Amino acid sequence: MEPNFTENCLSTCEFESYSPWPHFKPIKSINLGGLWRTSHLRDALTLDDLSCAAWRAPIPREILLSLQKFTECHAELIEMAQAAPEIYLKMVKWNPALTLLFATYWVFRTNGDPPSIPDRVIAWENFDPDDLLNFVRFPDSKSFIRALSRVPIQDSNHYLINALRDHWQVTKKRRVLQHLEAIKVENAWLLSCYPAIYDPGLHRLASNEPSFEEYTILGIVNDLSNRRELNGWDVWPYRNQIHSWPQLLGAFNKFLRKINHVPETLPRPPVNGIEEENFHILPLESRTALKREATEMSNCIELFDTDIQSFKRYAYKLLKPERATILIIKRSGRWSVAEAMIERNEREVLPQTFIALRRWLKECQN
Repeated sequence: MEPNFTENCLSTCEFESYSPWPHFKPIKSINLGGLWRTSHLRDALTLDDLSCAAWRAPIPREILLSLQKFTECHAELIEMAQAAPEIYLKMVKWNPALTLLFATYWVFRTNGDPPSIPDRVIAWENFDPDDLLNFVRFPDSKSFIRALSRVPIQDSNHYLINALRDHWQVTKKRRVLQHLEAIKVENAWLLSCYPAIYDPGLHRLASNEPSFEEYTILGIVNDLSNRRELNGWDVWPYRNQIHSWPQLLGAFNKFLRKINHVPETLPRPPVNGIEEENFHILPLESRTALKREATEMSNCIELFDTDIQSFKRYAYKLLKPERATILIIKRSGRWSVAEAMIERNEREVLPQTFIALRRWLKECQN
């Protein structure tokens, strides 16, 4: 259903509609566990759709920009910003994670009904941060408040806040968190592993650069640590040896070769990708890229990783003139198209696309 804005509300779907600022309220949404179920509210705050833009126009710009950066609890955050804008703005600039905790404090204390807006305003106006943390049974030390302030606004969510509270009770975990410039979901996940990963170098990498090209810290560390555990080896023997993505991928590839497995990083493509106005193709240069392409296109391209590693075949992602997965094969010393299939292998690419692929291979090999 397309968003539809009338004088009184914005309807984003059959079960969600919202009255506009300064009288915001979810009209059809249910309240479950103390929080509004508003799956489409973030879309209303961020989409370029004209109805959404008209609905959010009355929201003060500074408040709107901060709301767009949060990933959850937008209804409760809007209610706080609407009822106590000065408190909200002051707090969100200083400590976004604490702002989210203030805006939803009752869910950390009880599973009952949320307090009324006037009762919340009384709490926001009279509770200092340490008072509120004490009230919701969180650590109320200045060091914990500082740790919350190092959570970026885009990572400020209930999972990370709860994980931070739990990790703070463990001295070894607390020391890791205290030395990070930014605390992100990836850091909480590393400390939640069993056994927990305390490597300060890896935590700094997760904090500064949680993703790289098609890779994520969670994906690579999860794969590497699980494989090491299944082989009966120490889960993470790399303490302070990994400080960059090349080092992490290098350690992963070294381990995979040690167990005679296809490495994560595949050989350089025999034919380079190209981006033109009407033709755009990219090589799939890692097992992760193959898996993502297989998932996105609902095919089995990831099963060719052994052939690609031995340079018998190579896989590509075609974006223009149509979306397809391309497999090339080496015959008589030259590369040619073996397969060129659209999503779910429903059909081969169009004849004109096939001609463009052959032209690309011919030009790049001459």
